[in-house]
Amino acid sequence: MAESGAAMVAPERTASPKVDRIEQQFAAFFDGYRQRLRQQAAQLDPALQPSGYRTLFELVIGGPVGAGALAERLGFDKSVLSRQLHQLDDLGFVSREPDPSDRRAVVISATPDAVVRINQMRTDARDAFRGELSGWPEQDLDDLSRLLAKLAVLNDGAR
Repeated sequence: MAESGAAMVAPERTASPKVDRIEQQFAAFFDGYRQRLRQQAAQLDPALQPSGYRTLFELVIGGPVGAGALAERLGFDKSVLSRQLHQLDDLGFVSREPDPSDRRAVVISATPDAVVRINQMRTDARDAFRGELSGWPEQDLDDLSRLLAKLAVLNDGAR
């Protein structure tokens, strides 16, 4: 039995420089992703937050949906989503219509202008990404695709 007041210490894990480097690269990658998300949000409107951009992007890709289902798809708390939808509505990027199957609920959709703008941004981003990868050897592209698929399997357990 442990002494009263003694601190419990987890066993030390074996150091793994390779895993540490991978972790550092993930951090750098996601920092870049967050920066791109901020830039894309600002491109639509300087006042738009990245989470608002993600919300609008999901509406464009996934189509009209109720607030509860949208919050679940995004992994947002309903209060966070409510603030984002309010801002998107004020900016003219979303519309709300009564749900035909339940008049107490609403269906949220991206406005036609928002769909055009998001789709153009997606095309531009895809073209830029293709350009950035165009100089990569085919084997590197195949390896990256294969390894990302393996990582995606690991993420399946987190959903």
